Amino acid sequence: MTRKLRPYDQAPKRKRTLIPNAPDSAAGLFLVVAILWLLAAATLGILAAGERLFPDVLKFSFSVPLGSGIQVDISRATVDPAFVDALVYGWLTNAAFAAVFFITPRLTGTRLASDAVANMGLAAWNLALAAGIALLYVKGASSVGSLAEFPWPVKGLALLGLLAVNGAFWRTLLPIRGLPYISLLYFGIGLLALLGLFALASIPSLISLGATNDQLLWAFTARGIITYWVLGATLGALYYVIPRVTRNPLYSGGLALLAFIGWLAFAGLSAIGALIDPSVPYAITSLGQAGTLLLLAPTFLAIANLLATISGRWSLILSPGTIQFAVAALAFLFVTAMLESVGSLRSVQGLTAGTDWGLGVLVLGLLGGSTLAFYAFADHAFPRILRRSWSEGFLAHAQLWTAFAGAALAGFGMVAAGLVQGSLQAQGTPPDPLNLTLLAFRLVAAGGLGLVALGGFALLVNVFLLYTEGPPVEYALPPAEAASAAGG
Repeated sequence: MTRKLRPYDQAPKRKRTLIPNAPDSAAGLFLVVAILWLLAAATLGILAAGERLFPDVLKFSFSVPLGSGIQVDISRATVDPAFVDALVYGWLTNAAFAAVFFITPRLTGTRLASDAVANMGLAAWNLALAAGIALLYVKGASSVGSLAEFPWPVKGLALLGLLAVNGAFWRTLLPIRGLPYISLLYFGIGLLALLGLFALASIPSLISLGATNDQLLWAFTARGIITYWVLGATLGALYYVIPRVTRNPLYSGGLALLAFIGWLAFAGLSAIGALIDPSVPYAITSLGQAGTLLLLAPTFLAIANLLATISGRWSLILSPGTIQFAVAALAFLFVTAMLESVGSLRSVQGLTAGTDWGLGVLVLGLLGGSTLAFYAFADHAFPRILRRSWSEGFLAHAQLWTAFAGAALAGFGMVAAGLVQGSLQAQGTPPDPLNLTLLAFRLVAAGGLGLVALGGFALLVNVFLLYTEGPPVEYALPPAEAASAAGG
C-alpha cells in the first residue's frame, strides 16, 4: 500500500520571486530581449527600405476614434527613426547591458550587487522603449530629433531604467581596489555617458530652446550615444571575449589604455561635429570634424591590439563560433571608421546631405561591427548562462554569413545610393530619372536588411535549441594564467 508522504519526506519547493535575482538572470534576460528587438529592428529596416522603393504605396495615415481622435502616420518620417531607435536602444543597448552584467562579475570576482535591481531596469527601459516607438506614429506625440523622439513621460521611465542599470554596475565595481580591466573602463564611461546624454536630450521635451537649438542638441546627443555608448560597449565586449576564448593574454595593456584615453577624448569632439548649422561658429564645427578624424587613431589601436591578441590561435577562425564573429566585427569597425572620417570632410558632407549616405555608414557600424561583436559575446555567454552545451553547427554558419552579407549589402547599398544621389542632384537630374537610378541600390539594401533579420532568427532558434535540447554541463574555469588574460 502506498502511504501519504510526511512533510519532511517531501523535497522543499523552490521559491520563485516576482523579480528574478539569481546569478546571471539579468544578463540572460537582457540578451533574450535584445534578440527580440533585433528582429523588430530588422523588420522596421525592411519597411524603411520599402518606403524608399514605393513611397506612395507604403505611406498612409488613419485616425483612431479615441477622444478627439488620434492621427496615426506611417511614412518615411516615422519609420526611419523607429528603425534607428529599435536598433540602437533595443537590440544594441540591451545586448550591451547583458555584456555588462555578464562580464563585470567575472572580472571583479564578485557577484553582481543586485540582479533584481538590474531586472527592474530591464523592465523600465524596455517598456519605455516600446511605448516610445509606438508613439512615434502618433502625430504630435513625439519630437523629431534623432534618437530623441520619446515624449517626456516615456523618457522619465527610461531614465529610471538607466539609473537602475548604473546602480547595479557601480555598486559592484566601486568596492574593487586598483585599476579595473579595460572592459570595465569602457563600460563605466559608456553607462555614465548614456545616462547623461539621454537626460540632456530630454531637456527640449520640458523646455524648448528654439527649433534650431533643439535640433542641434538632439544631433549632439545622438552622435555622443553612438561614439561613447555603442562604440565603447562594443570594444569592451571584444576586449573580454577575444582573450578569454583564445586563452591568450591581452597583447598590450598599455596600448589598450592609450586607445581608451584617445577614445575618451575624441568621442566627445566627434559629437561636436554633428552641430552642422550656419548658426554654429566655423571653428566649433571644424573642431568636431577634427575629432571624427582623430577618433580613427584609438579605434585602429584597439583593433590592432585585439588582432595581435589572437596571434598563435588563428586556426580558431576556421571553425564556426566566437572568434569568427569577433574578427568579422573588427573588419566592419575598421571600414566604418574609415567611412566616418571621409564623411566628416566638408566636400563630402555637401555632396551627401539629405541622402542615404549617413544611414548607410550607421548601418555598417551598427548592424556590422557592433552586431557581430555582440554575436560573439552571445556565442560565448549563452552556454555559461544556461549551463548547457552549445552546438556550433549549421545555424552558427547561417547566423554569421547572413549577418555579414546582410550588413555589407545594406550598408554599402545605402552608401552608394547616397553618392549617386548627391552626384545626380548636383547635375540637376529630374526626380523621376533620379529615383529610377537609385532603385537598384535600394533593392540591394532591402535584401541586405532581410538577411540581417534571417540571421537574428537563426540566433533565436539556436538559443531555443540550446535551452530545450542542449545537454546540461558544468563548465570548468580556465587556469589562472588563462583567466588573467581577460581578467586584468
